[in-house]
Amino acid sequence: MTGSDRKGVRMQENATRRDYMGSFEDLEALRKQHRDLEAKLEVMDRQLYLSAQEEAERARLKKQKLAIKDRIHLLLSHASAEQPAE
Repeated sequence: MTGSDRKGVRMQENATRRDYMGSFEDLEALRKQHRDLEAKLEVMDRQLYLSAQEEAERARLKKQKLAIKDRIHLLLSHASAEQPAE
């Protein structure tokens, strides 16, 4: 491998690391959002009665939480697919 080939490989590895770290930060932000939504839903679920507006809000939060969960799984599947075999 020539010097320029090694430099190209190092540049690609650095770009992959940056992408991975960005994905990791995105993943952590999504997990926090998911936890926050879970906490809000738990509060709502402890109430004996929800108004129609609260029921609609609860349904919206559940859909949002599910969408975030799907995004988390997508990031994880992409990360595992991109892991180089050693």
